[in-house]
Amino acid sequence: MGDSDIKLHIWPRSWNLPSWDPACLTAVMFLQLTIPDRFSVVEDLNPDASVTGQLPFLQHNDEIFSSLHSMIKYVLSLPGVKSTFSQPSGAETAWITHAESALGDLVANMLWALEANWSELTHPTLAKTFPIPQRYYSPHRIRATYKARLEAADLWSLPGVEQEDAKKTNFRNLKPRKIEDPGPQHIFAKVFEREKVLEKARTILELFNRLLGNKAYFGGDSPTLLDITVAAHLLLLLVPPFPDPLLQGLINTSFPSLVIHADRMRKDALNMSNLRKSMRTSSFEDVWLQRLRFGFFGVALGGIAAYTIYSK
Repeated sequence: MGDSDIKLHIWPRSWNLPSWDPACLTAVMFLQLTIPDRFSVVEDLNPDASVTGQLPFLQHNDEIFSSLHSMIKYVLSLPGVKSTFSQPSGAETAWITHAESALGDLVANMLWALEANWSELTHPTLAKTFPIPQRYYSPHRIRATYKARLEAADLWSLPGVEQEDAKKTNFRNLKPRKIEDPGPQHIFAKVFEREKVLEKARTILELFNRLLGNKAYFGGDSPTLLDITVAAHLLLLLVPPFPDPLLQGLINTSFPSLVIHADRMRKDALNMSNLRKSMRTSSFEDVWLQRLRFGFFGVALGGIAAYTIYSK
């Protein structure tokens, strides 16, 4: 077995990006910059296949690497790898950890907390990737995993910009709901909450903006793991067509250097035409559901045949 057996398992692609998950996107970008023709991507729906129960993970022959640190160490040890990447220093590791935490909170807020983005973009996008009946509950389960994190960061209860649709009906009386005047206090609270998130995002982004300065990359002339990590998060803030673009305007207007950096990293590391894709794996639950479907159709066809025979 050779390099053709190197497989990166990630959450599925969305919005013309290899994945909707920042960690998965970071892993794809790293492999594209180090071993671009020696791995394939597996769009996975079963994180339980990983030792940590999370995606992404790297599989090569019988070995599985679940953390980004272990992936980097293993990939850089492969023969024939010519790369400017190296194991990050202590300072770079600290910045990477901060990016994963702080920028990760901003991405999670945009994807999972803002009601308009969740109901009109994230939920329908994820639902399409799951088979029936998983599409009806799996996106909600994934969203629930982010709730505690965002509540701790005070980024969960942010009101959305949209007003409740008058065409929605009440489940009990099936009458159209009335849109009540929220009143000045509610409007003020909503504006205050949104400004609070914008201020928090501004503080986080300013740190990375100052660190980047006028350089092409954080490390100078060539990209580092920090460049990949920051760019992966920024792309998930800039590329998706968010119905509520709360942070997109801030980034595009106030941090053009970070936008240029993210675009540069996308061109360097996300050539989608060269990204090899394997067949999506099936979890145990997927296999069970497939058997259940075939069994259902078998019973249905058998019933029709029996009815046809005995009704004559």
